[in-house]
Order: sequence, then C-alpha cells, then structure tokens
Amino acid sequence: MKRRVGIADVAAAAGVSIGTVSNVLNSPGRVRSHTRERVYTAMREIGYLPSTLTFPAAPVAAPGSSPALNGDLTPLLVSMGYISVDLIARLPVMPHRGDRATAARISKALGGPAANVAVAAAALGPACALDVELATAIGNDADSLWALERLAERGVRARAVRSPFNERLSRCIVLIEEGGERTKINEPFPLDSKDLVDSLSVGPMRRRCHMHFEGYHARAMLPLVAQLRKQGWTLSTQDTGLEDYFRTADGFAELVLKLDRVFLSRRSATQILGRTMPSDRLIEALAEKLASLSGQRAECLLTLGMDGAAVFPAVAPTRPIRVPALSVEVVDGTGAGDAFIGAYLGQRLHDVDAAQAAALACICASRVMTGIGAQEVRTRLSDARQMLQETV
Repeated sequence: MKRRVGIADVAAAAGVSIGTVSNVLNSPGRVRSHTRERVYTAMREIGYLPSTLTFPAAPVAAPGSSPALNGDLTPLLVSMGYISVDLIARLPVMPHRGDRATAARISKALGGPAANVAVAAAALGPACALDVELATAIGNDADSLWALERLAERGVRARAVRSPFNERLSRCIVLIEEGGERTKINEPFPLDSKDLVDSLSVGPMRRRCHMHFEGYHARAMLPLVAQLRKQGWTLSTQDTGLEDYFRTADGFAELVLKLDRVFLSRRSATQILGRTMPSDRLIEALAEKLASLSGQRAECLLTLGMDGAAVFPAVAPTRPIRVPALSVEVVDGTGAGDAFIGAYLGQRLHDVDAAQAAALACICASRVMTGIGAQEVRTRLSDARQMLQETV
C-alpha cells in the first residue's frame, strides 16, 4: 500500500518547517507570498490535496502581513496548553491491581484539553468563522508530525512555544469502561507562559482576540493578565489542572475577579463550595457564592454532564441560565467539557447570546461522547442549530 503523503513531506519538499506548512493550510495571509507559493508548489508536485485546501491563483495578502492588517477581522482564539497522543483502551470493567486485561482494541487519537478546545471551536465552520491557534509544546518525533497534520486538517494552526525536553509529543493513556467512565494517566507538560506572551502581537489589536488556558497554567498566567488586557485580549480558564488553591474560596475569587470567563465542572464546584449537592442546589449555591464577590466578576460556566450546563452572567450571577444536554448513548466521555468550552467561546466571539451559545455548546459536547476519542466527533454550528430546533 502506498504511504499517504503528509505535511512533513510537504515541508521537506518546500524546504520549510512543518509549522510554516500548517500556517499555509490554515492562515495563508500570515505567510510571505514567496514562501506560500513554494509550499503550494510542493503540494502540487507531491500530490498533497487535503479537502480543506484551495490553491489561490494569486497572493491573498501582502508579504509578511497578518489577517487583521489586511482587513480580515476574523476573531482570533488562542488555546494554550496540552496536546497529546491518546492511547485508548475500551474495557468491560476497570482492572484491579495485578490484573491482566484484554481490550477489544487499543486506538490512537489526538487529545489534550487545549487541543480539544481548539478543534471544537474550529469545527463550528463558516457560520462562526474563527482563526484558531493552539499554543503548546510539540516535539520532532513521528507522533508530533502526525499531530500537526491532524490539527491542520481540523483547521487549527499550531504555535509551538517550545519543544518538550525529550523532543517527543506528550502521551496519555485512557482506559474506558462500558458506559463511558474513564481513567486517564498523562505525562507532565511544562510550558513557559512568558515565552507565549512574548511571542504574541503587541500593541492595540484590530480584531477580537481571546486566550483560553488550562488550569495547569493559571498560576503562571494570572500575573500576565494586565499586560494581555492592554494588548486587547480577553481571557478565560478551565478547571482542568487547577491547583488546590484555586479550588478554595480565596483562589476561586482570584480567578473570577481577574478573568473574563471561568469554566468549572461539577467536581470543582463541589470542592469550591465544600459539599456535594444535587445539580439544582449546586447551581443555587454557586450563584450565591458569585454574588458575594465584590468587583467586576467573570462570566462563569458550570458543566453538569448529562444534566447540561449553567451560565452565570457576570452582571447577574443570581439569575443563572440553565441549558439541557442532548440525550445520547455515552461511549466515551473524554473531551466533552473541552468541546463545550471551544464551542461556547467561538460563538461568544461572534456575539451569540449566552443562552443560545450554551445550548448549542451542550449539543456539541454531547455528540463528542458518542465516539471514541475527544476529537473524533466534531459538530458544525449549522448542524447544532438544526439539532436544537428538532429538540424544541
């Protein structure tokens, strides 16, 4: 069988980096015209024809220019954090210590919370057009090249802030039980937040720019919030990887009073509030907690699994917006919360109101759970709207 041509082959043929090829695929206006044409020529010569790519007959932008400087005000979403190769095994029940278990299949998929957020946002399609970047650490191994190609095909441009110390992509082992419950084992993923901020555009932004970072990086990113705001960025985080401090009353307050949006799961909300409660009472208690904070608050979002989600508006947290989840047969719950975040942020960057954005994001998240892997079931906004109409 003939090997499939990939972006690593294109990069070698054009004499450029894989990152440059990724930029040409997803945001050609950011690449100098002569470099862009070299890449297009290499693609034609070696037969690389991804379905999402069109070859322009003439340069689409002036050399060295960015989309914003050429009148393209497409909102920019930067998702910062983990990308990994997920090795997924589906088992009837979780093995005990010392057991040997046989999975029907062990599959390989692209994962990582930040990567999942980026892919879900990019999947929304033309109805919610976005310029999506993943700021992460990528190595030089075969898995890294494979990941870059998958991201490019899914409409995400990778910004490699640094390479891992071992020059290979992070790995994650995912064990899935029948019913979708999973156990995950991931590797450490150090990322220098300062390096990322230094690499971003400086000065007033001419388009809407939003940065989302995982909880793993909250401690490092919070001191940089003021600098990013001066440049025109809005910011959000999620509870994945949050330190224990940010799950306390004081730590949670710091997030809410410094950022624009904070995404929480049921588990984190329970830790912050100090007790386990049914969904309705949990929403009430979190609303009371947010209302007790003085100052400009972030919009908060609480995901509740099959109970849907709740939005706590920044100006009126005591009037939360409740939205249901789509009823589905759960195969794998991995990445559902990330998909909700990506779909929600993408819509809000286009000024979709919170209630509708959350309802559609719940549909996107629910559909992720019908397949194996966090990125294998992706939902266009137009399809989500149709599904929402059918459920009304």
